Amino acid sequence: MADSYRGKNLIFIVSQPRSGSTLLQRVLAGHPDIQTSAETWLMLHPIYGLRGTGIEAEYGAAFAAEGVREFIQNYATDSNIHDEAIRNWAQTIYEDALTKHGKTLFLDKTPRYFFIIPELYRLFPEAKFIFLIRNPMAVLASELTTYVKGDWPVLGIFQPDLLLAPRLILEGIEQLGEDAITIHYEQFVSEPEKNISALCERLGIAFHDTMLDYSRTPAPKGKMNDPVGIHQHTRPSRSSIDKWKKMADDTQSRHFALSYLENLGSEIMERLGYGYEQIRRDLEKPAATTEGQEPLFPWSIAIRPRQEWTARERWFAERYFAMQKKGPIRGTLSAGKRNIKRLLCDLKKQLSLPAPPDYR
Repeated sequence: MADSYRGKNLIFIVSQPRSGSTLLQRVLAGHPDIQTSAETWLMLHPIYGLRGTGIEAEYGAAFAAEGVREFIQNYATDSNIHDEAIRNWAQTIYEDALTKHGKTLFLDKTPRYFFIIPELYRLFPEAKFIFLIRNPMAVLASELTTYVKGDWPVLGIFQPDLLLAPRLILEGIEQLGEDAITIHYEQFVSEPEKNISALCERLGIAFHDTMLDYSRTPAPKGKMNDPVGIHQHTRPSRSSIDKWKKMADDTQSRHFALSYLENLGSEIMERLGYGYEQIRRDLEKPAATTEGQEPLFPWSIAIRPRQEWTARERWFAERYFAMQKKGPIRGTLSAGKRNIKRLLCDLKKQLSLPAPPDYR
């Protein structure tokens, strides 16, 4: 298998979502040799095929992974045959897109590849890996304004992006060593020509100054892209670097931001390149007004998916939003009635559930 595919024509961008990866992608897509698309998520399914955790499927993902491993162990001539099959699959699907569009390099921008950095590097050691880093506080602020929009439980959907991604990205950079190409969003938008020119040099391609004006670069087709920021400018702009500081002006957002900062800790923040204490000072500035503020929705609840909430936490959330809509008294009564009704329904379901299957 000496001539097997090693990803020489692949470029991966790995980052937290809301880190400016769509902007970086659009700039690089202005290069005549590069083809890209909206987030592909292509490599997650085949790589997770051998993982016993972190994946759910109707057929039983853990059983399937065990079955595949046993097959390879007992019947394959090479223990690496599954990796080789993934490489062949990746070569077929990526090179088909390159052939169709007459390009030589495929740029795959899928932020949640932070889950599979070690596997990607093992499978495609000749690919280029770009790690885009942005101040996590700016990432949180963007999540709150773009997707959450006051519906605080939505934040739990982004738990891995906020809590796991920074550490996994740092581990990936450490693992790849000199092969890791690291770029900070703040430096990129402050000095785009300098940083993109240096990036192109690392990628082994020529820099074209026309890349920086992406107004004529077609947007990648697909829904998995930045729905807001990319459309506000036609060139990299510094305008959003310090927007995260506005979270200090709102009591709820400031609570989320300080809690997130504490969750990450000073070591992670400093390794990412951001001053923990300075960020804390910026966030702890008094809000513009505290008069008439609603009670805080706890970060400890919001950051977890709804299915992980306890009954008490579900009750709190329901009462919180009912009180916001109907006032303290009517809201509490309304939430209480719904909670009792739900508890009765859950009890009824439990009493009528069939016995679980016996897999012995």
